[in-house]
Amino acid sequence: MRMQDILTAIVYVLPAYVANGAPVVILRLIGSGHPIDRGKTLRDGRRLLGDGKTLEGLVSGLATGLLTAIAIQISIPWLYRGPPEYTLLPVGAMVGDLLGSFLKRRIGLERGRPAPVLDQLGFMAAALLLASLPYGPPSWLDSSTLTLILLVTAILHVSTNALAYLAGLKDKWY
Repeated sequence: MRMQDILTAIVYVLPAYVANGAPVVILRLIGSGHPIDRGKTLRDGRRLLGDGKTLEGLVSGLATGLLTAIAIQISIPWLYRGPPEYTLLPVGAMVGDLLGSFLKRRIGLERGRPAPVLDQLGFMAAALLLASLPYGPPSWLDSSTLTLILLVTAILHVSTNALAYLAGLKDKWY
């Protein structure tokens, strides 16, 4: 694994990181949001997603992630192979986060309860999967680079959540 591939990978996934993290900050700034599921429950009696997944969070994540991707595309035009790829990174991050909440509700975990691995890596797995659909995986993405992305993602997720807790942006450190 070359250092250039590592740096390329981190910059490449930056829109997914931004999309995943921005809703916490934005919702704290604007106050409460409107739950995407509008309080609906499924046959199991549990909420579809829960109060933690809001329309404002979804829109802010998509907008900040896409703006980040566009800024990277302008600065490093060779990194992405086209608009579908860099657009699908933040979309995938938000889809992965929503899917994680859906799965947590189905197994009976309430809002804010931890689901190790799913919480840290679900958004990134979905982002990379969706971004690979139009053109396939990037040429630099091999198994060791993917492992590194997932390791960095897990470490960043835990540490930024702890910092958000210390800053009063989150109720739980995880």
